[in-house]
Amino acid sequence: MLDNAKNIPCDFLIYPTDEKYAEETRQFQGCPTIAVTRKGRVFLGWYSGGGGEPQMDNYNILAASDDGGKTFSKPIAIIPSSKENLVHALDIQLWINDKNELYVFWVQNNVEKIDSMEEKVFFEHGFPRVNYGGYNFMDRRHTMWCAICKNPDADIKSLEFTKPECLDDGFLRCKPLKLSSGKYLFFNYDQTTDNYMMSLTEDCKSFTRITGGKKLLTNHDETTAYEMQDGTIRLLARADRIGVLAESFSRDGGLTWTDGEKSDIVSTSSRFFVSRTPTGRVLLIHNNHPSERTNMTVCLSEDDGKTWKHSLLLDNREQLSYPDADFCDGKIYLTYDRERHGAREIIVASLTEDDIINGNAPTLVVASKPSVPRTWGNPS
Repeated sequence: MLDNAKNIPCDFLIYPTDEKYAEETRQFQGCPTIAVTRKGRVFLGWYSGGGGEPQMDNYNILAASDDGGKTFSKPIAIIPSSKENLVHALDIQLWINDKNELYVFWVQNNVEKIDSMEEKVFFEHGFPRVNYGGYNFMDRRHTMWCAICKNPDADIKSLEFTKPECLDDGFLRCKPLKLSSGKYLFFNYDQTTDNYMMSLTEDCKSFTRITGGKKLLTNHDETTAYEMQDGTIRLLARADRIGVLAESFSRDGGLTWTDGEKSDIVSTSSRFFVSRTPTGRVLLIHNNHPSERTNMTVCLSEDDGKTWKHSLLLDNREQLSYPDADFCDGKIYLTYDRERHGAREIIVASLTEDDIINGNAPTLVVASKPSVPRTWGNPS
């Protein structure tokens, strides 16, 4: 099998004009991510293309807002999969570092060309494999790629990005965490192992791979963490069919970890968001339901996540998933998706910690929603 996913970047198309990337053409979209600059520009990324996932028509989208997330630009960048190089591009992730530089991460994996056009999902060594459109999406190793915009508050029509670079192995689906030691913890997990995997780095260029504790059952770890007041790092992870998130702890700066155990945080099997806020509280956004992707809820803890004293229901509709958030000037900016194959909505909202405490629900903004009906067959 070729290993192009680690050696050849997918195209990073700036200000694309090709109509095949237009909003009205999108038959599915979801998995959003959000980041906000020091001057308040809101960057939004998500995943689309083709009729579902995984497909070789998939691509990642980057857009921006200069009005606080009320309206968003046409794509600033598109990262498409490469049929020529047999590389699948998926799952964009945005992050603003301490220098106000915008990191645009995405995942690449290898695919194989096959003779059959049959759509087929099967399991091999416990992992799902997909045949679709003449390609076999069998690779679960994944690689973490990145391009950086060093001045993301510049004129939106003239943003520049560094050359795409492969940083490390693994599947990055959540923001990196800066530790009190000054090091960064990257949650680029590995689907092929029985342990939670991550990476430590001092410069976001050279990475040391860390083997964490044993996982609770999951095909998609989507780990993330926050540092507690005593220096303990609490890692939370998606888990399958147990109705709560998994948790693991490190007491030596991320070098060693306890085995995964059930936490007391109710959640279906889906991505979630957790982070310490600028005021010192801990923010959690999750599906507050043990088995369904509904009840998108934002919570605040004043005791390092032992309890969640303040809770606000954002949305009680069905098929809500993959929240992400960032902070700027006293506000929390968040995003999630709704009905990836139906409504195909990318939703954005902003609120304050006082809003959560006082039960003031924010206005939900639909940042992207294709205007044409879905014309593909059953979702893949």
